Amino acid sequence: SSGINAEYGGDTKEKERNPVWLADKASIFYKQGNFPAAINAYSEAINISSGLPKLYINRASAYIVLNMFENAVTDCSQALELLTPPVERNRMSRVRTLAKRGSAYCQLDKLQQALEDYRLAQQLAPEDQNLRVDVSLLENKLEFNTKTILQ
Repeated sequence: SSGINAEYGGDTKEKERNPVWLADKASIFYKQGNFPAAINAYSEAINISSGLPKLYINRASAYIVLNMFENAVTDCSQALELLTPPVERNRMSRVRTLAKRGSAYCQLDKLQQALEDYRLAQQLAPEDQNLRVDVSLLENKLEFNTKTILQ
């Protein structure tokens, strides 16, 4: 894939088959604000090793920055499927992924799905004040929307 080589510079045939190396490159692109390149590198890593939830979670973040919310929802859903069984070791990854997908749902104006994700995240991390606030705001917004529709 000449695209990856051109983007990374030099002959990286061996490296570009390594999902960890690609994920590191993607993180660098992300931090530099080059979100399309980050998505490209995460996608390459996923093609090589599709069982790593972190790749989907991080690519979802890049999608959100580029307002590609449907893609972010898909990646978060894929990550959640991979974060099984639900154990303490992956609890915080599940919390972050649910909150990220909830955020994407909000942007898509799918507030009920967003609220479901935020509530699940809050159940997993009851100590998280931000999640509590997000759930409250969404509940109020949904209640307001319902009242407005009924009037």
